[in-house]
Amino acid sequence: MIGGALKAYTEAPRKSEWIMPEASPAQNTLKRLIEAEEQAREILKAAEERAQQTIAQAREQAKQSVETIREEAASLLRSKLEEARAAAATEMNQRLEQADAEAREIERRAKEHISEGVEMVVDWVTNRHD
Repeated sequence: MIGGALKAYTEAPRKSEWIMPEASPAQNTLKRLIEAEEQAREILKAAEERAQQTIAQAREQAKQSVETIREEAASLLRSKLEEARAAAATEMNQRLEQADAEAREIERRAKEHISEGVEMVVDWVTNRHD
């Protein structure tokens, strides 16, 4: 019997002995670990895809925000430019009116001086013949 037991111990295990029985707790644990690893990979893949989508959306929103700000700034600049043009036109009109008023006053004084000069000449001519 010892020889038979020794022979059984030293012989290579049969192929059927290599496979664990179905109900083996180690096999169940291994199966659960493999399933958990697969689930973790799927979760990681889904998370990476979601992260890429979120990044793409954030980039698009940032691009739209920059474009909106650019348009608002351009609109504000156009508005300020129009205000400056209107203010400059108003100031120019005021200065033109003032210059016109000054020119009329100069012309009035010139006519007054001419009238005085004519009167002086008339008086001189009149007084000379006396």
